Amino acid sequence: MKEKGKCMQTPEKKSQELGKFIVFEGIGGSGKGTQIILAKDLLIKNGFKTVYTREPGGIEPAEEIRKLIFMLKNEKLINAEGQMALFFGARKLWVEGVVKPNVDNGINVLTDRCHTSTGAYQGYAEGGNQKQILAISDIVLGNYKPDAVILLDISKETFINRRGNDINGDPFDKESPEYFDRLIAGYREMAKTGWGGLNWYVVNGESGVEEVSESVTKVLEEIFEKKLKRL
Repeated sequence: MKEKGKCMQTPEKKSQELGKFIVFEGIGGSGKGTQIILAKDLLIKNGFKTVYTREPGGIEPAEEIRKLIFMLKNEKLINAEGQMALFFGARKLWVEGVVKPNVDNGINVLTDRCHTSTGAYQGYAEGGNQKQILAISDIVLGNYKPDAVILLDISKETFINRRGNDINGDPFDKESPEYFDRLIAGYREMAKTGWGGLNWYVVNGESGVEEVSESVTKVLEEIFEKKLKRL
């Protein structure tokens, strides 16, 4: 499999195999949080050094920007372009503080969201400029773009059922049904077209945790080109 998103190695690091950078994507309630932990534990059991993180966040300054974005979104004080600016500011700190040092030292990075979420939410769902999103992504991520994106695909109805009455957390989960129609369609289009020049893998997130985990494991086996011992 052709590897993407790898930085140029210095002469001192030629013998150091770089870690892989894998993004878990999907709307709220798709199971990313659960599946990313299971995937991390699985890879570690199979001898792969692995960490997991989230985005925006994953490092203290970026976590503070996350809080700011959510506050402004809750108060309806920020549009798609403003969100993009803050997300990419947090993302730059995160790439420098989390992604680069781990990947360079042969440690796999699993992340709950990346710039792919900006493409889906601020791009498809909120009408932001996709060309700008991709252009800024090139600057912020540079040679550290994801090796793979695993999209946990669920329907709007499943999201609503899983969310229930708990709409006091993530402000993006409070959006209208029409917003989620655009968002889900956007994610599916991104996966279909290989948005961002990335390797996308779609996993049906409608099933139970164990079934979804088995599907994710099969994707990881393809990415790492190795049969993995199950948990």
